[in-house]
Amino acid sequence: MDGAMNLRRIILSDVAIAALAVALWSPIVGLSPFDPNILRAAAAITSYVAIPAAAVVVNRPLLSMGDEEVEPSHRIDPAIRGDALGNGDDLRRALEEQVNLPYVGSYAQDALRQVDAARRKRHQIVDMLSTGKLTPGSLAWQRFVSGIDEAESTIRRNAALASSVCTSFDGDDYLHLYQIVSSGAYRNDNLDDDVQVERLRIYQNTITQLKGLIGNNEKLLLELDRFASEVSMQSMTPSDESSERMLSEMRVLIDEARLYE
Repeated sequence: MDGAMNLRRIILSDVAIAALAVALWSPIVGLSPFDPNILRAAAAITSYVAIPAAAVVVNRPLLSMGDEEVEPSHRIDPAIRGDALGNGDDLRRALEEQVNLPYVGSYAQDALRQVDAARRKRHQIVDMLSTGKLTPGSLAWQRFVSGIDEAESTIRRNAALASSVCTSFDGDDYLHLYQIVSSGAYRNDNLDDDVQVERLRIYQNTITQLKGLIGNNEKLLLELDRFASEVSMQSMTPSDESSERMLSEMRVLIDEARLYE
């Protein structure tokens, strides 16, 4: 919308400049540098310089359009933005329904706790940043808040992935397979031994992924705790080295936390 309005404004300014040039240099006004009237000749010379200069100034935005320098800050991947999961209520309801699932219910419980903790910590930190630490809406404020938002969104996305895994995981079948393979009883039934061992391996790989998602979320929550602690004890400024270090370290953890996406 802003780009369209700016383009419209540039076009209207160009039309006005062209109309002025036509009026000044047409026979009606007839400005000429060779006019015997010194004032009219001076006006003509001035218009020859001023009108092209005005055109250059007016059209300068067109010359740089599309070449704006990208702010060297970490951009939020649209795929993991907070709004990609709404306000998190649907995710919470799904996890609440999964806490009683056999075997994987505890992972759903951990993911639910992490979603609530991330939301709570995000509000806490943003409130502290907005209360005398940084000016709300400023570039520095936006950079810090975008980092916090990205951390919360990543935690929620990992929790959503964990919820999806829990939905497809047959806990009763896993426990049965684990018992008969561990005891060796699977060799005495009528099913293919290799197939049963492979099914158990797939289940165990899935559990490893679940543990990775939950573990990465815990690291991010710990980093949010540390961030909140340091913010509460210092004055945040755009050039503060420790502030920049915290943002950098958090983004490294965010990238690591996306391992299973």
